[in-house]
Amino acid sequence: MGLFDSPTHLLIILVVLVVLFGSAKLPKAAKSMGEAMRIFKKESAKMHEEDAATSQTEAWEPPPPQVTAPPPQATAPQPQVTAPQPQVAPQQATTQDQMAALQRQMDALQQQMATPEPPAPGTAAPGGTLPETQHTNQPG
Repeated sequence: MGLFDSPTHLLIILVVLVVLFGSAKLPKAAKSMGEAMRIFKKESAKMHEEDAATSQTEAWEPPPPQVTAPPPQATAPQPQVTAPQPQVAPQQATTQDQMAALQRQMDALQQQMATPEPPAPGTAAPGGTLPETQHTNQPG
């Protein structure tokens, strides 16, 4: 026998919820729960679309190399093989650009960390003590 088999069980659960949370908060909680479910469904649908798009781009194969022969000449013809230019998808190009920009930022941060900065006035120098301050007895 399950918890939600009879209407009396549902009624008891409903009464307990009203007593615990109050009648004013239950509609707000139901509304926010509905919005959360709607957002969750929308985001999961986006993820499935992105996965499908990613699998389509991964399935792409480059075309076979093309062999072109030069026009006949008086000397013995030598076949020339031209390598196909790799075609980069726009999404891969932007991803590569972003990665390159992040790498430059990391390099700049590492250089900043490697160069020591001079101590600010009023702070202790490495291995030293704080400079003495002058104290006056003026009211103030």
